[in-house]
Amino acid sequence: MQTITHIFLSLLCLSLVLNPQKALSSNPTSFALSCGNKDGGTDNDGRKWESDSKYLVTSDKSVEAAAQVQDPSVPSPIPYMHARFFKSETTYKFVVNGSSRYFLRLHFYPSSYPDFNTTNSYFSVVAGGVTILNNFSASIAAQALTQAYLMKEFSLAPLSKDSLSVTFKPSDKYNGSFAFVNSIELIPSPELFDLATMVRFDDQPLSVNSANVQTVWRLNVGGQYISPSNDSSGLG
Repeated sequence: MQTITHIFLSLLCLSLVLNPQKALSSNPTSFALSCGNKDGGTDNDGRKWESDSKYLVTSDKSVEAAAQVQDPSVPSPIPYMHARFFKSETTYKFVVNGSSRYFLRLHFYPSSYPDFNTTNSYFSVVAGGVTILNNFSASIAAQALTQAYLMKEFSLAPLSKDSLSVTFKPSDKYNGSFAFVNSIELIPSPELFDLATMVRFDDQPLSVNSANVQTVWRLNVGGQYISPSNDSSGLG
């Protein structure tokens, strides 16, 4: 099992995204899941989110719950006010284009939920055999960023197969620990770069084509803010 070792500053320019020579050739499917929400729904930006239940492979010990309080900074009840909690290892499975790179976004709102104290949550996440989060606490991460909610985004290299598994594993280092997630996005991405230069390591170019990386920043260079519903690339 691999572990992500490279995190890079991702500068994604909209003009590159919309360049037809960089466009995806077969329009792979995108996914937007409101986890723990039986009905899904539409967020305040007009994006539609579906329930996550049909993508679960193992769900015998998962629990659906709604947050008891909505922080004023939360942009929309969907997809943040519902969550799915995992007391044991649980996997989502998605049908994907094996030749496409994908952005995987995991959204967390570590608030107050019935029967769950998110400060006691520590877990790992494995996507396509790659450990993207390890002994992760959404509560600690949100506090460190002074935010009520947060999103972790990863750019996954092509898998060369037609399915992607995303597995949540509660930590075995803490008694009673559990995993949770509020929403999941899986979005096909064009290949924007052949090589990227890592910050402070100019002599060590990173081959993005074969690398799995965590995106830190994405900038629309020379442009204004683009809302997710108006971003034709799905990268908002």
